[in-house]
Amino acid sequence: MKKSKAITLILVTSSIFLGCEDKVRNQYASWDDCVKDYNDPTKCVEEKQETQYGMRRYYYGPWFRMSYAGDPRYNPSRTSNRAMGISRSGFGSRGGAHASS
Repeated sequence: MKKSKAITLILVTSSIFLGCEDKVRNQYASWDDCVKDYNDPTKCVEEKQETQYGMRRYYYGPWFRMSYAGDPRYNPSRTSNRAMGISRSGFGSRGGAHASS
């Protein structure tokens, strides 16, 4: 492999990993809590997940970078405390972290 192709491959791979590893979004118990935090229903989504106990509904705000978690413009739950926690994207998305104030 030529040196330039190897460097390009490394840069593309690095940007993929960096771009998805630190994105999070708030998880809410209700649609209303999400809409109250973002003041815009288009920023909230509902997702359904089948569990052993039946269908479960989850409500999420928009994705933002973990480094913005302390900024109420991106993470309004930082001051409202309405979110149940945060959901991660990318690798490690199965584990959730709880928002703290």
